[in-house]
Amino acid sequence: MGFELTRREAMAGLAAGTILGVGGCATLPAREAQGCDAGMALAMEADRLLALLPEVATYNGADAALDGGPLARRLDDYSPTGEQALRDGTAASRARISALDCPRGSRDALHAAVSEAVLANAGGSAAIPYGRINPFSYVNHLPYLVSQISGPHIDSQAVMTTQQSVRTPEAIDAWLEKLNGFETAFAGVLEKVRADEAAGCRPPRALLAKTLPVLDAFLAGPAESHPLIEAFDDGMAAAVTDTTLRATALHFAITALQTKARPAFQRLRDQIADMLPRGQEHSGIWAQPEGEALYAANVRALGDTEQSPDEIHDIGLDEVRRITAEMDALLAANGETGGSVGERMLRLAGDERFLFADSDAGRRELLDYVGELARRAEANYGDMLPPDIIPRQQLVIRRVPVATQDSAPGGYYDAPSLDGTRPGTYWINLRDMRAVPRFRLPTLTYHEGVPGHHTQVAIASGLGEAPLIIRIASFNGYQEGWALYAELLAKELGYYDDDPFGDLGRLQDELFRAVRLVVDTGLHHKRWTREQAIRFMQGATGIAESRVIAEIERYMAWPGQALGYKLGQLRLIELRERMRTAQGGAFDVRNFNAIVLNQGAMPLGLVAERLAAAGR
Repeated sequence: MGFELTRREAMAGLAAGTILGVGGCATLPAREAQGCDAGMALAMEADRLLALLPEVATYNGADAALDGGPLARRLDDYSPTGEQALRDGTAASRARISALDCPRGSRDALHAAVSEAVLANAGGSAAIPYGRINPFSYVNHLPYLVSQISGPHIDSQAVMTTQQSVRTPEAIDAWLEKLNGFETAFAGVLEKVRADEAAGCRPPRALLAKTLPVLDAFLAGPAESHPLIEAFDDGMAAAVTDTTLRATALHFAITALQTKARPAFQRLRDQIADMLPRGQEHSGIWAQPEGEALYAANVRALGDTEQSPDEIHDIGLDEVRRITAEMDALLAANGETGGSVGERMLRLAGDERFLFADSDAGRRELLDYVGELARRAEANYGDMLPPDIIPRQQLVIRRVPVATQDSAPGGYYDAPSLDGTRPGTYWINLRDMRAVPRFRLPTLTYHEGVPGHHTQVAIASGLGEAPLIIRIASFNGYQEGWALYAELLAKELGYYDDDPFGDLGRLQDELFRAVRLVVDTGLHHKRWTREQAIRFMQGATGIAESRVIAEIERYMAWPGQALGYKLGQLRLIELRERMRTAQGGAFDVRNFNAIVLNQGAMPLGLVAERLAAAGR
């Protein structure tokens, strides 16, 4: 308590004379009057839910998390009690939303239906006690709170280093208060990890082993050069913070890191090390208590489908055969013969023509090339969308932090803040430069950036008149399906006309998503081993082994999430062709894209209803 009072007193005294060189927050447009009070009702539900999920609020830049707001000051409550409160709160919000009586076909009715669907996904496996359920998460029911790829030990730090503002004295104080709260919050994490094991959930041993280096990275090195501290200092410097305030805040941050955060991480590290010998030998969620029920719920929520795992597995195999045949023909047409498609793609990946140097200069060159691809796509927005919904938010491209790159995906996207002060960020993993040959970069950029995730999320977050739940809603099949559809759209718009090897990279990534249908259902339904899944994926795709291993272990940690890409893309293609048939010569792909995007993320069934109404 003494440290807390001292920090508050010191920061308040310094802030009184501090001027920061940044403007105020953008004001969100006022809500329109709602005929069935949906706007007011959904705003109240968002407030209730985000009070239980302060890190979601901070990530998205919700009002109560801005400039030192109350939700910017604390981590989520990951304890068993906090988890139960979240599940109960989600169920209660869903019940209240389902009771709304909005006029059929109105925008209010659409918003209520989307909001209820967000919460329905989170309730599908709520009776299973272990793990973490988050209605705004892209992984729905996370069976293992702490893993090599996600959890508070990764996600909380990521929010604080890349999303949380420190541009005002109040925001700086909130950041420090949150860091000081790691001791209490991670005591809750420990309690939950132990409770989950007591409930019979033992994470796979391979994932526990990969989690230890992530925790070690947080504990390693001088405090002043810790990623959290460097990001905090850089954020204050970018805001032109008073030098005395900055130095004082930095002192308190280092103290909190050393006395609160690192000891909390050490205790968690000790717990994971203790669990390692008891880790589950099997890789799939089927081996955990009620694992088949959890997987079924995640397949419905994350794949947005009623298809069975066996049906999905067969769809994946069919798509693997189709895409492999296309790649075989394109490889042969460009003089690449001899060996399987996977073997030839591995050879290409090692061809010096396509490699950037494994050095700081090589990584800068790669980032410059990716930036050029993104700017070119943005210049062609008019071929993809009507002018009135072309997003204006900036896209920033950054490498995945070294501290977390070993188990991170090859690329991912973080949304812009709702107040417009933080841009959308496309992260690219540069841990293994042989895993990112030049021919793979265009399609990755179109997926994560434009016209993929950045385009979709920027449009959704810009729906200023929509309820907050709508603007931050997460539907994996819709969002990942759109991003994979966007890769195909780039091909259809001629981006690869003079780049056959780039087109091979596109096909290889599409093949990768088809293989995901096979290996995800293989691991979690057909009881494949980790090694079986690795062999199948590498043999089919020719992707670098380092990436394949990280991917398979990702699917082990996130059951069902990998299904949304291909299943979502196939559904969008089906809906587009249905609309094309209905409209004939009047069909314009820009109008199709606009209808899919212009009301934000939603279940694909609702997308189908909106497209059908537009086609009449």
